[in-house]
Amino acid sequence: MDKIDKMELYTIETLVSNHSTLTDFSIHRLEDFSKQFKHLKAPHRHDFYSVIIFEKGAGVHVIDFVNYHIQPNRIFLINYGQVHSWIKLKEAKGYIINFTKEFYNLIYTGNNKIKSDLISSEITPYIDIDQKTMSEWKQLAELIKDEYQAEKREYKELICIYLKAILVKYRRNHNNCTSEGTISKSDRKTVLIQQFNELVNLKFKQWKFPKQYAEELHITSNYLNMIVKKSLGWSAGYIIRERIVLEAKRLLQSTDLTVAEIGAELGFTDKSNFNKYFKGYVNLTPENYRKQTFQQKN
Repeated sequence: MDKIDKMELYTIETLVSNHSTLTDFSIHRLEDFSKQFKHLKAPHRHDFYSVIIFEKGAGVHVIDFVNYHIQPNRIFLINYGQVHSWIKLKEAKGYIINFTKEFYNLIYTGNNKIKSDLISSEITPYIDIDQKTMSEWKQLAELIKDEYQAEKREYKELICIYLKAILVKYRRNHNNCTSEGTISKSDRKTVLIQQFNELVNLKFKQWKFPKQYAEELHITSNYLNMIVKKSLGWSAGYIIRERIVLEAKRLLQSTDLTVAEIGAELGFTDKSNFNKYFKGYVNLTPENYRKQTFQQKN
């Protein structure tokens, strides 16, 4: 099998406008961005978040190997580390907003509903809105763009406030939110779910079992499973396994690392353990999965 090229990992510094002094935030018109950064149509990853607002457009947005159609009045939310690409993107009009967690937390309100980790596993990759709501989103995006370009006094703080408004509006439009826009009526449970999601993203290579996360959160495994299943619809163990398998798929599709090297990267002691784990959830060995996806691409 031919070698698979290593996937690019982009920072905001590689995408900022020439005039900007910021390295942790950027905003672009989609029509300009798609022309300036044509190479980003290939699969790649970010170390930042992206909000992509489509006023118009067509094509397919591939996020972690799932195809989503691009259409007018659709807004995508990309988490850091996700693999995404574009297929036959055309007539794109709208905005793309990129920001790091550090920038988002430049102003911290103390309100758990608008923490930066709200972009987590319970949020879908896109929402659809009506034309009236799109007008509101465009107004917010234009306010951000004006501040970004003018760089007046305390412009970063003002952008941060507008950005929080955008992400709250995203949650409000998300179909699975409760009427309060939270994942649980209990603030304590909400915080625990957020902390669990953060820990999974940070520790999935080292910690494979719910007990390890429960100990870190100072709760029992049974309680962790109960609140995770009630809020997200899956057990804590399932969330952990999905994260491990997702990363394995990313590495198998997008790097030239051997199966043994990928297993080691994900914390497995030997290749056979990794093979057994992966096949248990994908019904293919890692090698066969890689061959299958490579053949599909060609």
